[in-house]
Amino acid sequence: MRSDPSQSAQQRRSLPRAASRALLSAALAGPLAAAAQDNGAMIAQQMNAMNRNIARGQQQVNQIVRQRMQDPQVQAAYQRYVAQSGGRPAMDYPNFTYNYVYTNGFSAQGLAHARANEAGMQAREQSAAQSLRDAQTQRAQAQRDGYARNQQEVGRALMGQGTYVAPNGAPLQLPNSWQKNTSHQHQGQTYQVDAAGQYHVLGANGWWYPVATP
Repeated sequence: MRSDPSQSAQQRRSLPRAASRALLSAALAGPLAAAAQDNGAMIAQQMNAMNRNIARGQQQVNQIVRQRMQDPQVQAAYQRYVAQSGGRPAMDYPNFTYNYVYTNGFSAQGLAHARANEAGMQAREQSAAQSLRDAQTQRAQAQRDGYARNQQEVGRALMGQGTYVAPNGAPLQLPNSWQKNTSHQHQGQTYQVDAAGQYHVLGANGWWYPVATP
């Protein structure tokens, strides 16, 4: 059984902007999943892609509305709606047609689906906005951490130390002044610098392993 669209102003107010909000929510959901790794250029690129998706989606919505405006069943429903409103309808025909399609002819099931869809879109929008805020916070923290590491590395360089990576992946602080073709005992380990300046550490099995730089 279809409900009377003229008898529920509250229902009509819950429907506007549903299409644009749905498109915005869908556009935000995917790109923001990786927002923690964004930089300014990537954010701008994602915003441009989102705007293009919204524009394409809005074109599709407009096309559907134009097609259904030619439907005699929709036209008759609008005539009844105008008559019931005393000739002062709250919606013009295009908006009525959009809401007619969105709620499956203002049916009880269609109205319930529209409300649930609105609630879901609102939740996704809030989640997307929070994801963006979290990404911005994480990026700022990463920048601060990177600056701190750089300052620490500068300090070590001034003290004649450099950061290296052991064969097992552990960080090492070794003197950066060792000359080529030399061997050294350092903190219980034996190191050798080859003719190219590459550091090596002597393993327990008697093999030499290269020490990498980060």
